[in-house]
Amino acid sequence: MKKKLIILISVLSVLLVASGIILNFVTKKIYVKNFKQNIKTEVLKKFSNPKYVFCYGNKISCKKLKYTVKGKVNNKKVGIYKLIYTATYKKDNYTKILNVNVVDTKKPVLKIEGEFKSVCPNGTASGVKVTATDNYDGDLTNKIKYKLVDKELTYVVKDSSGNKTTKTVKVTINDTEKPSIVLNGDPTMYMGQNTKYQEPGYAAVDNCDGDVTKNVKVSGGVDTSKSGSYTITYTIKDSFGNENSAKRTIKVFAVNKYSGEKSLGNKVIYLTFDDGPGPYTAQLLDILKKYNVKATFFVTSQRLTNGYENLLKREYDEGHMVAIHSYTHDYASIYSSLDAYMDDLLKMQDKIKQYTGYETKIVRFPGGSSNTISRKYKNGIMTEAANKLNELGFKYYDWNITSGDAGGTTNTNQIISNVTGAIKEGRPNMVLQHDIKSFSVNAVEAIIQYGLANGYTFAPITMETPAVHQGINN
Repeated sequence: MKKKLIILISVLSVLLVASGIILNFVTKKIYVKNFKQNIKTEVLKKFSNPKYVFCYGNKISCKKLKYTVKGKVNNKKVGIYKLIYTATYKKDNYTKILNVNVVDTKKPVLKIEGEFKSVCPNGTASGVKVTATDNYDGDLTNKIKYKLVDKELTYVVKDSSGNKTTKTVKVTINDTEKPSIVLNGDPTMYMGQNTKYQEPGYAAVDNCDGDVTKNVKVSGGVDTSKSGSYTITYTIKDSFGNENSAKRTIKVFAVNKYSGEKSLGNKVIYLTFDDGPGPYTAQLLDILKKYNVKATFFVTSQRLTNGYENLLKREYDEGHMVAIHSYTHDYASIYSSLDAYMDDLLKMQDKIKQYTGYETKIVRFPGGSSNTISRKYKNGIMTEAANKLNELGFKYYDWNITSGDAGGTTNTNQIISNVTGAIKEGRPNMVLQHDIKSFSVNAVEAIIQYGLANGYTFAPITMETPAVHQGINN
């Protein structure tokens, strides 16, 4: 009985196995052949999505199915990207995910060009150019690291993917490079007599020793009680004995000694400023006071508010000439007739007297006596106005040096160059500037320094000042 039962169980087992084999060949499903879950590709290498065969069927028969791919691989950027493959048959979806790993396995290229001239104990070298480039990261020169061990200098650079390149060269520790030294401020300074000299400072750096400013030795000095030229020398020596130096020249000049028109020689500068007072006039007056320089202000009434009106009195009290420019500075109004011009002029004369107590008769025409814009409003007006001023005892002044601040430039250094380059001995150097323009006011100190250092006297215009006229064109 037991033997029959064993036989029956064995038969049933065989039948079950056989039925499974049969089902495997008969049951139909969607599947993909040889699908990979992960692949790698080199960055910057052309990449195309892998093609696979999706089937509906079994091992006996297979019906190829169309499929879609979602996702995109950026072959220009390292990273892992997902591609989703999906096939559909009779509303049944079959999805497989492929991970594409874009990698960079190429090492950077490290180049050492030139010959080693000096090598510091810390590995800093000169005479050679060390560069590094990478196929993916580009220029890696600033990522290069170096280390000096037992006369072997090793350069190492690593890219963002960890690929590393190393180069080692044998070197001799030796430094032949001079330290550099830089002076703060100007290498040539101008100072008035009996003023205090203040060292502007300096900085020194060495290729091996680093910041060596504290080791700079300063020699020479300045005696501001005596006019003349003085030299200060700054010397720096590094730990290898390399030495460098820089020099600063300080020119001490006697302060301006203007004491009246009759005392002037043939080296005279007249600084004149139009259209003020304004927000920079006080700054200008401080500069003029510092050097005891007197100037001429051709003023208008446009800004005689908000405290600026007090600047007229300060100008007069500090010895400057406060002169007439215009009450309105409106060409269309003042040049419409002789009566209109004289009305504008006399109003400004009264305004100046109101704040200074002084009745000035020194004048500058708006636009200068040679302007042609006045033709637009009345032919011959400039000739009429000039004759009338002479008849009434006024004196008008133009200029023979223009700073360029009326539209030519807004650069302070250019204004300095324009003025100093035009100053000439043997004539009244009459300079046109505007104290309502900061970039022009900022140029005045350098102009004064130049003039004083070259023996010029600065003076205000007076009724005795020789006339500086341009040709009248209307």
